[in-house]
Amino acid sequence: MNRTKSILLALCLGCLPVVLPATGAWSLTECIQQALAHNLEHYQYALSEQSSVVSVRQAKLNLLPSLSASSNAGVSYGRAVDPSSYDVINTDFFNSSFDLRASIAVFQGFILQNRMGYSKYQLEAEKWQRVNHADDLAFNVMIAYYDLIYYEGLVLIAQEQLELSEYNVRKTAKLIETGLKAKTDLAEMQATYEKEKLNRMQAENKAEEARLKLVQYLNLPTGQSIDVLQKESDSLIVATAQPEADSLYRAYVLQSPYVKIAEAQLKAASKRLAIARGQYAPSLYLNASLGSSYSETDLDVDGNVTSFHTQLDNNLGQYVGASLSIPIFSKNQMRSSVQQAKLAKEAAQTELETYRQAVYYELMNNSRELQALYQQYTQTGKQYEAEELAFRAAQRKYDEGILNVIDLLTVKNRLAEVKASLLSARLKYTIKEKVINFYKGIRFWEQE
Repeated sequence: MNRTKSILLALCLGCLPVVLPATGAWSLTECIQQALAHNLEHYQYALSEQSSVVSVRQAKLNLLPSLSASSNAGVSYGRAVDPSSYDVINTDFFNSSFDLRASIAVFQGFILQNRMGYSKYQLEAEKWQRVNHADDLAFNVMIAYYDLIYYEGLVLIAQEQLELSEYNVRKTAKLIETGLKAKTDLAEMQATYEKEKLNRMQAENKAEEARLKLVQYLNLPTGQSIDVLQKESDSLIVATAQPEADSLYRAYVLQSPYVKIAEAQLKAASKRLAIARGQYAPSLYLNASLGSSYSETDLDVDGNVTSFHTQLDNNLGQYVGASLSIPIFSKNQMRSSVQQAKLAKEAAQTELETYRQAVYYELMNNSRELQALYQQYTQTGKQYEAEELAFRAAQRKYDEGILNVIDLLTVKNRLAEVKASLLSARLKYTIKEKVINFYKGIRFWEQE
C-alpha cells in the first residue's frame, strides 16, 4: 500500500509546474531531480509498474469463488410448452426465471497459485525496471549537464583567444608603425582573429545544442532555457584510494537494478514453467446454483394466477455438485507449452549470467579508466602550466619584436588546445568518479 501511494505521489509530481532554482542556475542534483519528476519516458515506467500492481491484485482475487446472477422474462405467443404443467398450449402468456450460480476451483494443478507468484515476480521486475531507468536517466542527465559545461568552457576559451588576437592585431599595427613588423604579419593576425570569431560561434552553437538536449531530459516548458553552475567544473581533483574492483563487484551485484531485473524475470520464468506443468493435472470444481421461475399459466384452485411470491417459493430449485476434468489428449499442446516454458526459463538464466558478466566487465573497465583519467588530468595540468609559461614568454618576445607571428600563433594555439584538454580531462574524471561512487551504493543525486 505504501509503495502504491509513493508511485501515485510520483505521478502527481509529474503534473506540477516547473519551479526554477532561486539562483537562476541549476545544480546537477536539481537537474536530475527535475528529470525524475517530469521526464515522460520515466513516467511510462511508473505506469507499467502500476499495471503490474493491478495484475498481482487480480491474480489473488482469482482464488475467490465466482458468483453470477441471471434472469429472463418474456411473452410467449402461439404454441408453446406450459412451464407449470409442461403441456403444449396455444395461449399467450408471460413468464420469467431467476438463477444464482456459484463455482470455486478446488484444485487446478496449483495453476492459480503459480499465477500469483508469476504476477508477483513480474511486478518485482517492473519495479526494478523503473529504478534502473531512474539510474540511467540520472547518468544521461549528468552527461548532458557536463557536456553543457564543457562547451560553455570552450566558449570562454574561444573568447579568451579572440581577445588575445584582438590585442595582437592592435599591437602588430603599432609594431608596423615603428618598423619592427611587416604588414604581412598584420594580415596573418587579422586572419587568425576572424578564424577565432568563427571558433567562438561554433562553440556557442555546440553549447546551445547541449543545452537543448539537457532541457529535453528535464521536460521543461517549450521555449524555456537553462543555466548550469560552472562551479561543478572547478572542484579540485584529488586521487582517493578505491576499493578492489572484485570486492566492489561483489557488493554492487547484490543490489544492482540491472541484475535484479534478470533475477526477477528468472523467477517469473520458473513460475511460468510451473503453470505449464499444472495443465497436466485434473481440475476439480465445486458448483452450486439456486433458481426459481414465474409464469402466468400457473393457476390456483380458483383459476387465478398464483402470486409472484408463492410461485418463487413453490418453484425454488437448488443444486450442489462437483465437476472433474481430466486432460487426456490435447494435440500435444500442453507438452509444447511446457517445452517452451523450459526454453524461456533457460533463456532467462542465460540472460541473468549475461547481465552479471556485463556488470563485472563494465565495473572493471570503469575502475581502470578512473585511474587512467586521473593520470591524464595530472599530466595535462603539468602541460598546461608549461604551455602557459611558454605563451607568456612568446608574447613578451613578440611584443619586443624578436619573435615572428607564426611562432607566436603556434604557441597560442597549443595553449588553447591544452586548456580545452584540461577541461575535458577534469570533467571526464568527475563523471567517472561519480560512476564508481554509484557502484559503491552512493546515488549522488540523493545526497543533497
